[in-house]
Amino acid sequence: MVILVLILLIISQIVFLNTYSDYESRYSYHVLKDELTQFNQTVSALNLTAKDWAQWDDAYSFVSGNNPQFVSSNLPPNIFKKLNINMIIFVNNNGSIVYGKAYDTQNNQYENLPQNLSKFTTNSTLLAVNGSKGVEGVINLPEGPMIIVSKPILNSHDQGPVMGTLIMGKYLRQPELNSLINIPNSTLSVESYNSTSLPPDYKSILPSLSNSTPWKEKVLGSNSVAAYALINDVYGNPGIILRSEMVRTLYNSYLSNVFYFIGAILLVGILFVSLVLYTLDRNVLNRLDRLIKEIVDIGNKGDIRRRVTVSGDDELSDLADSINNSLFSLQKSEKELENSEKKYRNIFENTGTAVLITDEDMKISLINKTFENILNKEKSQIIGKNWLNMIAPEDRDRISDYHKISDTTNGSDIVLKTYDVQLNIDGEPRSFFATFDFIPGTKKSLISLIDITERKKAEILLKASIKEKELLLREIHHRVKNSLQIISSLLSLQADEIDDKEIVERYNESENRIHTIALVHESLYNSNDISEINFHDYVESLVQNIKDSYNVNIKNIKITLELDDYELGIETAIPLGLIINELVSNAIKHAFMNQEGNILLKLTKSDDIYELTIRDDGKGLRNDFDIDNEKSLGFILINALVKQLEGEIEVLIDGGSVFIIKFKELVYNKRL
Repeated sequence: MVILVLILLIISQIVFLNTYSDYESRYSYHVLKDELTQFNQTVSALNLTAKDWAQWDDAYSFVSGNNPQFVSSNLPPNIFKKLNINMIIFVNNNGSIVYGKAYDTQNNQYENLPQNLSKFTTNSTLLAVNGSKGVEGVINLPEGPMIIVSKPILNSHDQGPVMGTLIMGKYLRQPELNSLINIPNSTLSVESYNSTSLPPDYKSILPSLSNSTPWKEKVLGSNSVAAYALINDVYGNPGIILRSEMVRTLYNSYLSNVFYFIGAILLVGILFVSLVLYTLDRNVLNRLDRLIKEIVDIGNKGDIRRRVTVSGDDELSDLADSINNSLFSLQKSEKELENSEKKYRNIFENTGTAVLITDEDMKISLINKTFENILNKEKSQIIGKNWLNMIAPEDRDRISDYHKISDTTNGSDIVLKTYDVQLNIDGEPRSFFATFDFIPGTKKSLISLIDITERKKAEILLKASIKEKELLLREIHHRVKNSLQIISSLLSLQADEIDDKEIVERYNESENRIHTIALVHESLYNSNDISEINFHDYVESLVQNIKDSYNVNIKNIKITLELDDYELGIETAIPLGLIINELVSNAIKHAFMNQEGNILLKLTKSDDIYELTIRDDGKGLRNDFDIDNEKSLGFILINALVKQLEGEIEVLIDGGSVFIIKFKELVYNKRL
């Protein structure tokens, strides 16, 4: 048993530990990648803010010296907190700072400009001169790392000449780093690449970081692991090292499972050895002692009708057979009876399962050794007890019905029956699989029991594991839906700042496409089966969203759905939803010209072929319309989506426009 445990420990360390370490490394990389994405989004957001301020007539006039009220009107102290920045600097083409302020948004007070940004030369990399579009990224300062963006100052029409440079900056302090974290039990920190006081773990990881190897993972101890990323500064040199530290939940869980498993093996081994020793004592030594006593007693009393009752297939049983054969020569009939009893006992005691016999009133009349061992009681303590009283109370009525014998059958032709039953043994509930039949010619039941406690526990653990994975998938769909909604909201906010109606319409179309995809993930999150969605409900939600987006008056445009409750996977639902979004949106915008009209969506299925029909009774398409040669983004997207579905599309002009798309449901492609 000790050797077995050691082998299992070695295997777990060599094989499973490497697997878990690799999985932990990949997980830490994904966490760091997510936080780097958040970091890049922060840089992009600051870039958009700087561009919005730099392309502004008021700022243009201010830097040229023609708008002295610009600072008092547009740069109050709370503007830093509103824009979530720490620094604004306006520099003219001579490299002189026209306006420059730094602000501590945590303490709500002005602070000195960074020492390295208090003055500029005309050839400074940060100044947008000679047609430069500016720079964005990080910069190392004595005051600490900073996200910095510079943009050329132009007029509101994005035209020059360039009047100067707008520089905005945001310190990478801990509150800002905390905002980049989306993963529980994770911390984010940053250090300058050239810092002389790097923590020990940064120093040890520094030689392995380069532009060709921008990230590295390192175990910090038994409870934490960290991933490091090298980020270049605006000058193209190594700038900062970003560290994401996580709790080693997976690793510690693995170690616990290994120790529990080894402990269980050790415990089972001890029980097995104890059982072997107990069996040897009961079945060899006790049998030998009993055999000797019976021989002496038979010799003393001279009762030739008695027989020794040792069973088995060993030297002891051979000796018993020799004695019985000698007695058989004296009394054949008693010999035959003894042999019959011996066979019966041998079968009953050595079936390999616990066996008992109950009377009609369910009282136990006979048991074998295995049943004694299971209950850990002597036979005298069990015989005469009611079988139903040993069973869990909630199972007694059900088990009692199994053992009832009707007057017509008398138990002789009752088919073999099985059931699961729970017994309370030494204060611990254990599960058994029971097989029983009625003994022919009697009303007694022969019951055989197999211990299935461990199998039941395994089933419970398996169900819990399946439930946990289902919850994880639902959470993934929920997070994807939330992320898509955030993107949609960002597009909406950006559209609010644009006056060009055509551009705003493009933004709205993009929002609708993103929302179409988000609806699939929302439907999967709310679905009973997370691999498929109810396409009817999904299309209803999608059409309602399109109506809301274009402010459709249902009195003017009526949209009719003829859809059965088909269940489609995500591989099919997303491209199909995008096609419906494009065609219905086009019909609402172009088919009716502010007149009344009807739109029909119909989905049918024949064998494994689906047919989607989208019809409107509007003005119709032009006579030379060819969807394969259309250059508009909408129809290019429709053609691409139809190819993705491995389907085909047919366009008809019949009192309006008719689009017929035939396809098969795509087979789900498994992904890592």
